[in-house]
Amino acid sequence: MFEFCAYLGATYLSAGERLVFCESNVSAELVRKQLELFGIDTAECEENDQLVIVDFSKGLNVKDADPKAITVRDISNIEDVIERVEEAVVKVGGFPVRVLFDSLTPFYMQHDTNEVDKFFSALTSMVKVSGRITTTVHSGIIPDEQVALLATIADGVLEVKIDEDSHRFVRIKHFRGMKVAPNWVPFDFQEEENGDSVFFSWRRD
Repeated sequence: MFEFCAYLGATYLSAGERLVFCESNVSAELVRKQLELFGIDTAECEENDQLVIVDFSKGLNVKDADPKAITVRDISNIEDVIERVEEAVVKVGGFPVRVLFDSLTPFYMQHDTNEVDKFFSALTSMVKVSGRITTTVHSGIIPDEQVALLATIADGVLEVKIDEDSHRFVRIKHFRGMKVAPNWVPFDFQEEENGDSVFFSWRRD
């Protein structure tokens, strides 16, 4: 999912859009490296405030916060998380903006499901005023009924899975106001022939 989010982020940045990349699983530096594999000059994007990374991967133990990123030190403080996302939105110049939030899963370790639902609703409401947000969650780690509840709040659901042979598949399960065929489609990330970058490859079988 992280690679997929980075691919989406790189697509937005390449199109000249502004991006807030919120990451709970890996460091801000790894976010930059993955975006660079997809052809993004992250130094230039951050310098121009086209890209702001919100890093809450290290939690309270962070001592050497990334100087270019906005750091969330305690994900148990939901209000602070929302404030840091708002700070990042302001830093990229306000709306319209793309927000990638990878992922909600750690919040289920810190809060009960009702709190996470309220947090997700508040987050999406804040961004959807004049922007777009993509949020990831890991099914199998949190209950299926909770994933289904989040899906009722979101405008659409895109699922990614890996089979027993490590083949990757993606499908659009539903998207509000659109008719979609929820078929699994193979995809992968492949290197360019010169090895300088990586691109997203999928086929509609």
